[in-house]
Order: sequence, then structure tokens, then C-alpha cells
Amino acid sequence: MKNMKIAVNTGNYEILNSIIREAKVHDNTIAITKFEKSLFDKIDNEEVDAYIITSGTEYAQKAVDFIKKYYQYIPVLVMSRDEAYSISGADIVVPYANGMDTEFYAKVVLNNIYAYTKNFETLRRLTAKMEDEISFGGCVYDPIKRIIYHDGEMVGERELSPKQAAIFELLAANFGQVVKKDVILEKVWHDSNYFVGRSLDVFTTHLRKILRSGNVKMTITNVKNIGLLLDYEPNKK
Repeated sequence: MKNMKIAVNTGNYEILNSIIREAKVHDNTIAITKFEKSLFDKIDNEEVDAYIITSGTEYAQKAVDFIKKYYQYIPVLVMSRDEAYSISGADIVVPYANGMDTEFYAKVVLNNIYAYTKNFETLRRLTAKMEDEISFGGCVYDPIKRIIYHDGEMVGERELSPKQAAIFELLAANFGQVVKKDVILEKVWHDSNYFVGRSLDVFTTHLRKILRSGNVKMTITNVKNIGLLLDYEPNKK
């Protein structure tokens, strides 16, 4: 996609320079943000089409929370080492490792941003298409508010992000049945590459934590080589 303005916040200047070079190929502009104040100034005062944030920054979670609260349908990509990832609410997670070719990594990061932005209206329709509450396993999911309720109480500290909601709606609507991974990737990401698959793993982990936080006696199980299953925990019906 051309003529996008993308805000990037990272201390890895090798990756940053690779992203800048790759963005120029597609006639896109990179707005570099180095400090907390400048990042939030970019969010508040500029027309930015997407955000790329490194998970290692101490204010990364605050930034993601702020963006998703006020600019829900602008994509946020988190660049992260697997073991360091602890940011929730982002739309895309692209892990990196020491020694990874930065030019290749920059292409992956930007291609994910382009693909997600292109299909964002589809995601918006997906997350808003269900008007009726979904009842499953003694819980209720409100797709309009993107909130899970258990015994009348909200599960988790906040509503689900659009990406979490899109995944959870598929699982809740098929409670007790396996939803194929390819189906989830196609409906939620419209892609099935390695990095998108890893993003699904990350969001699934977050959804499990949200269910546990509400003492909900069910979990999301990874059925090897098939897909995901939302069902009661064993022996806890």
C-alpha cells in the first residue's frame, strides 16, 4: 500500500534503517519516534496510518493501550523477541532474533502492516457482525462490547482487543468443537505465513490468561496439527 505514514519506535537502529529503506520502495513515510513524549505526540497530533513499537521499551504497553483505546482501528505491530514479549492488545506480533537479516525482517514487518491495513475493514465487519450474545459453558460473550461475562461479572481487566475478539468469537461460537487453524488465520488475518501463525499463538496465550483471571473453568486447547478448541478444563465442568 502506498502513501502511508507509519510511526516507528525502536532502539534497534539497524532494523529501523532497514524499515525506512523498505518503506521508501513503496512510497511510504516513516515517522521516527525515540522517546515516550515524542511517541504520544505522534499519536495525538499527526495522521498516522499504523504504529510499529518494540516490546522492549518500558512504556510499550502504555502506548498500545492508548492507541487501542482512542484509535481502535489503526493497526499496531509489536516487534519482539519471543522470550521478552509481554505486550497485550497489539494487532500483529513479529518476533525477531539476534542475527536475523534486518532487510528481510523489515520486509516481513511492513508486509504484515500492509496486509492488515488492506483487510482492516473486513476485520471491522468480522468483529461487529454478531449482534446477539453468545452463551457457552456457563459464560456469556457480548460481541458489541467485546466483553466475556462469568456469573454476571466481567472476565479480565478490559474489553478484548479487536484481534482477540475476532479469534474468541470464532471459538465461542463453536464451543466444544475444534476450529481449524487455517480457518482462523484466513478469517482473522487473511494470511497463513509463519509470522501470522506465531501471532495467533501469542493471542491464544493472552486469551487463556484472561479466562484464568476470571476463574473460568474452561480453556483454549491447541489440538496438534488441527486447530484450537474452547472447552471445559478436564474434570472441571
